[in-house]
Amino acid sequence: MAKILVNSLYKHLIEEKYYKDILFLSNEECDNNGEGYDVSEVELAVMQPYYFNKTFMDRMPNLKIAQITGAGYERVDLPEVKSRNVTLCNSRGVMSISIAEDVFCKILFISREVRTVEQDKATHHWDGVSKGQDQWMCTCYQDVYGKTLGIMGYGSIGHEIAVRAKAFGMKIHVYDVVEQKDPIIDQCFAGMDRLPEFYPTCDYVVVSIPLNERTRHIIDAKTFELMKDSAVLVNVARGPLVKTEDLIEALKEGKIKAAALDVYETEPLPADSPLWDVENLFMTSHKAGMGDTWKGFIGALIMRNIDHYQNGEMLENVIQL
Repeated sequence: MAKILVNSLYKHLIEEKYYKDILFLSNEECDNNGEGYDVSEVELAVMQPYYFNKTFMDRMPNLKIAQITGAGYERVDLPEVKSRNVTLCNSRGVMSISIAEDVFCKILFISREVRTVEQDKATHHWDGVSKGQDQWMCTCYQDVYGKTLGIMGYGSIGHEIAVRAKAFGMKIHVYDVVEQKDPIIDQCFAGMDRLPEFYPTCDYVVVSIPLNERTRHIIDAKTFELMKDSAVLVNVARGPLVKTEDLIEALKEGKIKAAALDVYETEPLPADSPLWDVENLFMTSHKAGMGDTWKGFIGALIMRNIDHYQNGEMLENVIQL
């Protein structure tokens, strides 16, 4: 009987030499908690976070390692994982490069007035970005050079964002729960009590912190009062970190310049959500990490942790619960 279970969604990312040791189950079979298969000897399972629930884990009494195929683990049944002494590993880092590039797509979309340029293209007339200025003495865009990028959460994603920001000549301000010593950081604001100091320094605020009870709605009306009215908010972490109605009000009333979201409090975003009609909001559909590199990274991580498990070595990306 197999001691390794992997969702077949990831089979093509794993080298064939591993197949003999693995039981592959489809999404549908995982939805049914592996019914019809003997999974009683499984010690390592590689699946989406929500499959690590009590019912499925009851069928895997020998489970030792839960490898989730995402960075966030709020959908894992954590009390069950802890009570069974299962080691939880996430996929932190596999999408960091893609997400960092997406952040700058959003920042540049706003700073370079791309929506207005596209509207000019549709009307066959270049006028929107120049706003009637003389073409020889015209300021059409906001350069990011010299601006301050505030990064909330300095994990793998935050670091990759900072690397790209530094290449643009931006100043890097970081908020984190602990002091960060990376030399590319210009200033670190450690601890939640320093957030009121952090927000007013930033021209752009990028949210890349985990969602938990302490961080839910960490961005709300009080936050927008502390930000510059020229600031731009970018959320590529989790939707409930930002209080939606407060964001809409801040955008409509000009408390901040603009925002860009990849994540939402309700997903998929309902067709009747008022967010769709907010003019100074750029939205994407929770695909910030879906570039063409992440699959190679997650496949390599899965194979390395299989090797570590089989060789009795320390696992990568262990979550301390």
